[in-house]
Amino acid sequence: MFLNVKRVELGERVRVLLGGGGNSLIFVHGKEAFVTDVKMGDWSLRLRREVEEELGRTVSRVMVTHAHFDHAGGLRAFPAVPVVLVHPNARARLEAKGVKARFVEVEREVELSLGGEKVRVLNVGSGHTDGDLVAYFPRLKLLVAGDLFSGWHGPHVIEADGGDIARLEETTRRLLELDVERIVPGHGEPTGRAPLERTAAYLTELKARVAEAKANGLDEQATVASVRLDGYADLGDFFGLDSREKNVARMYKALP
Repeated sequence: MFLNVKRVELGERVRVLLGGGGNSLIFVHGKEAFVTDVKMGDWSLRLRREVEEELGRTVSRVMVTHAHFDHAGGLRAFPAVPVVLVHPNARARLEAKGVKARFVEVEREVELSLGGEKVRVLNVGSGHTDGDLVAYFPRLKLLVAGDLFSGWHGPHVIEADGGDIARLEETTRRLLELDVERIVPGHGEPTGRAPLERTAAYLTELKARVAEAKANGLDEQATVASVRLDGYADLGDFFGLDSREKNVARMYKALP
C-alpha cells in the first residue's frame, strides 16, 4: 500500500493515486490541477505524468499535508509550481532539509475557488505532527486528511516532529464537525465517515482511561497493562508500526 500506486476515481474532476508514499489527490479545473501531497522518489514523477500527460493539465497549486518525505519529498519533481501550500512548521522542516519551493504558509485557513469549486485548506489542530493541514471540499463532502487519519488502520503519531496523541484526540473531534462523507487518508483506501467516528471514539476513551489511571497513581507500566480498549479491535495498528500499548504509553506521556 505504501509503494504500489493504484488509481481511484472519486468523481468527474477528482482522481486519487494511492500509494507510492502518501496518497495524492488530483482535482482538475479548466486547464489546471490542484494536487495534495506529491509522493516520493520516482512515484512523484508517476504523479506528474498522470497530471500532465494523461490528464493534460498543469499543476497550479500543491498542498502538502505535512513535511514527511513520503508525502512531500516529491516537491523536487514539481519545481515550476507557483504555489505550494504548507503549514509554517512543515515549511521549516522541509527547508531545513534543503527542499526549495514557492511556499505559501497556511497557519489556520485559506479558501480557494478552483473552477467554481470551493476548497478550504485548514489547520484544525495538530496530532500526527505539529504542522498538519487538510483539504476540505464542502460541496463534494470530501476531506483529504493526510496522516491525521488512517482509516481502519488506526492513529499514528510522530513525537519527534511535534506529534501529540492527546492533541490528535482533539483534532479528530474537530474533523468530525465537518460535513464529510468521503475521506482520503494519508495511507490506505478512501473511506466513509465511520472509521473517523471510530477513531475519535477510540482516542476519547483512551484519553479518559489513561487520565483515570494517572489520577489513581498508576505509573506508565501499570497503565499500559491496565488500559485494554478491547472494544476497538476493528481499528488496526497502522500497518504493524503501532500498537495499543504504544498508544497508551504515548497518552500517558502526553497528559499532565
